[in-house]
Amino acid sequence: MTKKCVVLIRNAQPYDFGGGERFPVFVAKILQQNKLSPMLVTRSPKLLEYAKNQGVDTVRGFWWSRQNWSGKRALLFPVYVLWQVVLFVWYTALFLRLRPYAVHIQSKDDFIAATYAARLIGATVVWTDHADLKHIWRNLSVWYKNPIGKWIYRVARLASAITVVSESEYREVTAHLPVESEARKRIQVVYNGSSDSISPYPAPPSHPFTFCSINRLVTDKGVGEMITAYKRLHLDYHDTGLVLVGNGPEEKKFQDLAAGDDSIVFAGYQSDPLAYVARSHVFLQPTYHEGFSVALVEASMMEKPIIATSVGGNMEIIKDGETGLLIPAKSADALYEAMKRLYDDDDLCTRIATGARNQYLDKFVFDKIVKERFISLYDKATD
Repeated sequence: MTKKCVVLIRNAQPYDFGGGERFPVFVAKILQQNKLSPMLVTRSPKLLEYAKNQGVDTVRGFWWSRQNWSGKRALLFPVYVLWQVVLFVWYTALFLRLRPYAVHIQSKDDFIAATYAARLIGATVVWTDHADLKHIWRNLSVWYKNPIGKWIYRVARLASAITVVSESEYREVTAHLPVESEARKRIQVVYNGSSDSISPYPAPPSHPFTFCSINRLVTDKGVGEMITAYKRLHLDYHDTGLVLVGNGPEEKKFQDLAAGDDSIVFAGYQSDPLAYVARSHVFLQPTYHEGFSVALVEASMMEKPIIATSVGGNMEIIKDGETGLLIPAKSADALYEAMKRLYDDDDLCTRIATGARNQYLDKFVFDKIVKERFISLYDKATD
C-alpha cells in the first residue's frame, strides 16, 4: 500500500535557523514513524542540509527574499501578484506530481500560492504560524494599507485549520480579527515541542561552568545583554564559559563586544546545536520577544536549568523558580544576578532542572503532539 504524502512548506531568511526552521523536520520524522510519507519544500540551504542529515526527503523550492512590502513598497503590489501567480503554477505542478493528501504551510508567501494549489487538487490545508500573522494582519481595517495582509486574510478561509504556537501568540493574532471572522474560527493553539533525545548526549564536564544560548545573532535576541552580563560574571568567577550557537547579520558587532575574553565562544551555525546544550550547565534565552521557543523546550528536555526573559510564550514554558528563572527583558543586570545565583546554588540548579524535565514529559513531547493534533487535523478534513 502506498503511503499517504504530506507536504511540509517552510521558508525563511538564509541566516534564520531556529525552532521555526527545525519544526517541519521534527514533524516529518514523526510522520515517518506513523507510516506517512512527508516531503519538505524549502529554499533555505540550512534547512535543506538539516533535513537531509535527518533522513527527510526534500524539494528545493522558490522564495523571494523581499518580505517587507509596507509603506511605499505597497505600490509594488501588482509585482507581488505576478510573483504569486508564478509560485501558484509551480506548486500546482509539484502537487500534481506528489499527490499529497495534506499540505502543511508555515511561511507567509506560501500561505497564498500553496493554499490555492493544494485546494485545486483537493488536499487538506493546515497553516502553522511562526509569529508572522500578528504582523501580517495589522491594519486590516485600513483600506489603503497592507494589501498582502488582506489577501492572506481572505485566503485563510480555505485552510482547514490555522495553528499558533502559544496562547500569547493566539491573543496577538486574534486581536486584529473581527470576532466572527472565518479566519478566527480556524485558529487554535498547538504547542511546539521536541522528540525526546536526552539519552544520546553525555553529561557536561565539571569545569568550566558553562552557559549556552542558541540564537540568531541580532539585538532583539538579547545577545548584547548576554555578553555584557557574562563578562561581568567572569570577572568574579574565572571558572566559567559562554557558548553562543548561531549566526546572524550582527555577528561582527557582538564579536567586537566580546573581544578580549577568550572564554566566550562563537560556535556559529551548527546542524546539531543540542550537542552544545548537552555540554553546558545553564541555558540562556534573554530575548526581547518570543512566540514560542523550541530551544527552551529542548533545554527542558535535556534537564538544564534555564534563565529566560518574561516575554511572550516564554512564560508558558518557564515558571519562575520551578522550571527556570524569569528576568525582565533588556536588563544585563538582572541577567547577571540570575547567572550568579545559579552558579552559587547547586540545589537550585538541580531543582529547576528536574522541574523543567518533568514539565517537558507532561506537556511538550512532540511525538504525542504531532500524532494527536497535527495528524488528526490532516485526517479530520479528509474524513
